[in-house]
Amino acid sequence: MQGQTKVDVYLEDLKLLRTSKVFFLGKSLLMTKIEFLKNSKKSIWIASIAETKNKEQAEGLKGQLIFLEKKFLPKLMANEFYYEDLKGLQIKIDGSIQKGIVKDVFNFGSGDVLEVSLDDKKATIYIPFDKDNVRRIDLSKREILLTPIKGLLT
Repeated sequence: MQGQTKVDVYLEDLKLLRTSKVFFLGKSLLMTKIEFLKNSKKSIWIASIAETKNKEQAEGLKGQLIFLEKKFLPKLMANEFYYEDLKGLQIKIDGSIQKGIVKDVFNFGSGDVLEVSLDDKKATIYIPFDKDNVRRIDLSKREILLTPIKGLLT
């Protein structure tokens, strides 16, 4: 018997829960089958995880992230990006010699924000991910050209 646990799901297209059977679990990316059985609350699902034998083992996975292969994710429109594709991109500042890297991408409720580490600064900077601050993204070159609004980098 497999263990069942509650899983908090952050997906726009919940069909992915039914069409994908193989997922990757935790930092080790353990490949496992997960069956999403029923939706108990808004984003909470009851799931059966193949690698667990009982509820206690399943509960032991609390806090672990669950991933699926990118090929199963929906195709994006032009100028849409997955957060993971932006992490690690090189930063160039328009009109400046400053460079850096995208450490992470967040959304705190008022829009997407790039967490940027610039080569000449110790602290990270949060730059709104919008047309005013981001001029161009080139995934093939792994770089972002920023045009930060005045005062943002000081």
